[in-house]
Amino acid sequence: MDIHFIGIGGIGISALAQFCKNRGDTISGSESQQTGTFELLQNQGIEIKIPQQAKNIPLNCDLVIYTEAIGEDNPERVEALKRNLPIKTYFEFLGEISKDFHTIAVTGTHGKTTTTGLIAAGFKTAHFDATIFVGSKLQELGNANFHAGSNDFLLLEACEYRANFRFLYPEIVILTNAELDHVDFYKNEEHYIETFTEFCAKAKTVIYHKDDKNAQIILKNFTGQKIAVDSNDPSFKTSKKKLHLSGEHNRENAILALSCAQLLFEKEDAQMNQFKKGLEKFSGAWRRQEFLGEKEINNKKIQVFDDYGHHPTEIIATLQGLREKFPNKKIGLIFEPHQYSRTRKFFDEFLTALAHADFIGIFPIYAARDTQADKQSVCIDNFCEKNPAIQKIETQKDAQLFTQKLNENDILLFMGAGVIDVFAHEFLRKS
Repeated sequence: MDIHFIGIGGIGISALAQFCKNRGDTISGSESQQTGTFELLQNQGIEIKIPQQAKNIPLNCDLVIYTEAIGEDNPERVEALKRNLPIKTYFEFLGEISKDFHTIAVTGTHGKTTTTGLIAAGFKTAHFDATIFVGSKLQELGNANFHAGSNDFLLLEACEYRANFRFLYPEIVILTNAELDHVDFYKNEEHYIETFTEFCAKAKTVIYHKDDKNAQIILKNFTGQKIAVDSNDPSFKTSKKKLHLSGEHNRENAILALSCAQLLFEKEDAQMNQFKKGLEKFSGAWRRQEFLGEKEINNKKIQVFDDYGHHPTEIIATLQGLREKFPNKKIGLIFEPHQYSRTRKFFDEFLTALAHADFIGIFPIYAARDTQADKQSVCIDNFCEKNPAIQKIETQKDAQLFTQKLNENDILLFMGAGVIDVFAHEFLRKS
């Protein structure tokens, strides 16, 4: 099959393109700009065209797949419709693929990528060769976001945005948590919880945290196998202590990963032990408390980290993890709010979460799927008005001045889901 991917550089759709290439399809793709997955795709002989235009779609094209970031007026979507080509979203096609596997779907508001990564690391050492889609790049997968397995299991992240996980056919669901997010789509928390309820109902087994109240609501009428994980279970004690990742949230993710392995390797003690070794050694995913390097400024070295977190709960958890790892260091946080709608809805919660850092910088809000009304409802000046200690960071010079507050070996954390990582890498490169 000849398949064209619009927006092929996205972290999810790029994994799907690699899957299709691996199974023998002819792949082409386009992007509006270069992304962090280009090298992965090009190493597999996938040509990526920039910019997006109608002529990018091959003459012999059987299917067009696009990400939801691609609007209806995109020239390639318009061309596909004009030519009456079959066209699907990334999630629709991923759902079709999941039918052919025993699908393990990791879902929840927070922790999906790290939990998927922990399981992937355990699978590797246990020689359980599942096919894996992950929303990041993992060292355990050769610094890739996809692995073509040889057995009939598929491990993937199930994204709740716009209820996109509804297209999947999960056999096992790992529910990390459920807390209102994506307020540009969900009306309220009840709507959010209802969508998770409908998704989990499709599974045979759901693994969740015993004390998670929203998970209890989601699974109240679930008729399949429920595995309620107790964080204080002694069987998890050793692995929690040996875990390479810091932070209570990562220990909670690891417990879910171990429970998944216990389900799969119930009578395979040797395989279970190997899984634990891989999980304990897992070094973390790209853009999850990722150490970028040291930067020397004014004759002092600071430690620079990058993180994808963009929800108040994620800010607090990430800062807690870094404080656990560096208990005697100050933390300077430069945060990029993601979406005007999310920023407006959780504004007070963001202020509280940011206050967990010693020094706070606020980066311009990243617009994604926002209306004009959303954009007029909140701005970064509002943060500074509420907390005068917050400093606006709009240029590299601003960032350099911000670091004057830090001492030798203190921490500088760049955080957000938009373009803050590009800014962070530029900060490291500049002399």
